[in-house]
Amino acid sequence: MSTSIGGLSTSTSNGIRGYGGLASGLDRDTLIEGMTSGTTSKITQQQQKKQQLEWKQSAVRNIASQLLDFANKYTSSWSSKTNLFSSMFWGRNQLSVTGTNSKYVSVSGSGSSADGVSILGVKQLAQKAKWSTSANVSGQTLSTGKIDTSKTYDIQQLIGKDIDFKLGNDSSAKTYSLTLKESEKLADGTVVKYDYSTPENAIESINKQLANIKVSDGKNLSDYVQFGKDASGKIQFTMIPGGNNFEVTGGSAMEYLGFKDFKPVAGSSNETKVAEEDAKDKLVDKVNLARLLDGKTLTFSYNGKTAEIKMPDKDSLQALMGATYPVKDKDGKIIYNNANEAVQIAIKESMQIQLDDVFGKGRIEVGTSTEGGITLKTKNPKDGSDDTTSVLKLVSGSSDVKYALGLQDGMSNRVNMNEQLKLKHPELTFNKTEKTTDAEGKEIERKYTTLSINDKEIRVYEDDTMNSLMERINNSDARVTISYQEAADKFTFTSKEDGASGSVKIKGPAKSLFGLTGTEVANETGQDAIVAIKYAGSDEEVELIRGTNSFTVDGLTINVKGEFGYTEKADGTKELDKTADPVEIDAQVDADSIVDAVKAMVDEYNAIIELVNKELTTKPDRDYAPLTSEQKKELSEDEIEAWEKKAKEGLLHADSDIRSLSSDLRFIIGGGIAQELAEMGISTSSTYSDNGKLTFDESKFRAALASNPERVQQIFAESSVTNTNGNGTSTGIATALKNVMDKYVNTTGAMESKGILIRKAGHESSPMSVTENTMYKQLQEIEKLITKFQERLETERDRYIKQFTSLETLISQMNSQSGFLSQLGGY
Repeated sequence: MSTSIGGLSTSTSNGIRGYGGLASGLDRDTLIEGMTSGTTSKITQQQQKKQQLEWKQSAVRNIASQLLDFANKYTSSWSSKTNLFSSMFWGRNQLSVTGTNSKYVSVSGSGSSADGVSILGVKQLAQKAKWSTSANVSGQTLSTGKIDTSKTYDIQQLIGKDIDFKLGNDSSAKTYSLTLKESEKLADGTVVKYDYSTPENAIESINKQLANIKVSDGKNLSDYVQFGKDASGKIQFTMIPGGNNFEVTGGSAMEYLGFKDFKPVAGSSNETKVAEEDAKDKLVDKVNLARLLDGKTLTFSYNGKTAEIKMPDKDSLQALMGATYPVKDKDGKIIYNNANEAVQIAIKESMQIQLDDVFGKGRIEVGTSTEGGITLKTKNPKDGSDDTTSVLKLVSGSSDVKYALGLQDGMSNRVNMNEQLKLKHPELTFNKTEKTTDAEGKEIERKYTTLSINDKEIRVYEDDTMNSLMERINNSDARVTISYQEAADKFTFTSKEDGASGSVKIKGPAKSLFGLTGTEVANETGQDAIVAIKYAGSDEEVELIRGTNSFTVDGLTINVKGEFGYTEKADGTKELDKTADPVEIDAQVDADSIVDAVKAMVDEYNAIIELVNKELTTKPDRDYAPLTSEQKKELSEDEIEAWEKKAKEGLLHADSDIRSLSSDLRFIIGGGIAQELAEMGISTSSTYSDNGKLTFDESKFRAALASNPERVQQIFAESSVTNTNGNGTSTGIATALKNVMDKYVNTTGAMESKGILIRKAGHESSPMSVTENTMYKQLQEIEKLITKFQERLETERDRYIKQFTSLETLISQMNSQSGFLSQLGGY
């Protein structure tokens, strides 16, 4: 394309530099394009040749892909379920058991040994050593602590309050909020309790929690801000150098820390913000029981169903606490002896009404304990007896109510798995000590007692919970697994070793943890399975002894599920009953899977033949050469697509390698097995134009599988098959297929050993071949030739530009002289 600027012509598409036509008026660029058209034409021809070769390479690779997919399914990959050489594909793998006792046995695996084994009886089943507590291990009562109306409760005001932060520029800032916790479980499993009762304790607790909050740049909040005290004792916080984009924005905790009317503080090096007021009188609020409970809630679950139970309001409790005691009825009978008793009864009656309403009347009995607390027990509403199977649990609740009533989340009418063992089991004496370090690296002493399981010592620490102890047992070398069955309220120990190898032996001073008392010792051992079998051709019975109820015999996996075939003698021993009906194993081939796979193989093979012969016989249309870039500019996308579809046709017409492949595929079945294979339902089409496609008769093939599956397997899978007349051998069809696939698309080994099509065009399945194939090298040669012609074109253009420039200069000089002479003529 050329444009005219002030009478000068400049090229914008042909790459010719500079300007022409200034003096001569010649269209320099068009003239140069004409003089270099021979070289330009050669470049275009090579680019079209390159495009054509790339299309041809893609067509060859498409054929190779279909061959490789076929090979991976049927002849090459041993992981394929349809590999025609696999004994698992052809084997008698549909196993079943027969006989009156077959309900006690199941089998799986290879059927090659099925006919040779009979199961005569099962003397005993294998059992892992197991021991469970015989009685419930908890009191099955959920109890509160003592209700004390005279007590003043210290409520730490910071618990549950927030301190808010912002990090980053306004456009990408992230906000963080530190919610001050009562306690926290760290990554190592230890539980840290926080205290906010004094400014010193509050500062320490806040800084510890700041260190546990990660921010986006990999640091912790404590890397940006630290809390402390100034000389007067007021709380302050200091920004750490390097946090210029950090800001303390506020939060509900700031008021209690002494920061009155707090406004955000942006970070800068060592900037300190001091509270306006002393926090020591703000951190703790002293309240009585009425204010503490005032309408707050506890959430219980009963067999998975939850309900929120509300405490009595402050005014009603305050009235009971302020009454004159004892309180008597009109007959002078004492109703309440004191305020504690009155409040205890009020809470009990309020909870009973609410629990009846949610869970059903008579299912949970709310009572009072002699210690002055509240008790909750599950009951059978039919007769009022104890319900030992239902679980009542405290899910959550107000921290104030839990504080006043001595409750913790997770408490239930079962074993509290998070309660410290020293509180639950006061009978234990923790009389041994060990030195260790806490979460902060400080050296501490831990008291413990011991428990022996399978003669391995397990330490039980004073601060252990049942959860932490069970985890230690399960990870120990005692080789047992302990679990708590919540509904049954029992502990169960199970050996990690199979059968008679396993044992559960528990002894030691801490054994009462699991319901053992006095001199009682858990001492259980496992037992092996004993199974009687008989091999075909032998009259001898063999008793197999195995550690599990599932075991392998000669390729068969046998699973026994019950005892049979033995009678018990007077002395308690068992002997084999030879009159009992044995369990026989029947093995059949999976005809449906084999038929489906062979049918699919024939269809895919025929599709390959159709593709190969279509590419081989389709003639190219010479009028449809690859489009040049200039031609594409003149066409729409649809027109380009239609043109190139036509241009790609016939690229492999009469290709010698594709012709060879077509010939090999046509004669895949040959020799003395053709007739026998046809009788099995597989033959070559008699129509010549089908080019060797296979036909498949499912009925004949099923009949052959049913009558002689081993012969069908031979015809397919063996490399050398003896003819039925016994006087010759032929190649099995699967072997013939594999030979063809390997010949054309083998991807293993050195390049010279790879398949013909892989060497010709390369394929992604063989990475080395992508840049080592014949077509790739031809493309490289064409690319070199294009580069050579482009360099020649550049040289030609430069030469012609210089010549035209000289011409322009000469004409310009002549025009100047002519003008000068014209001026002289005027004198």
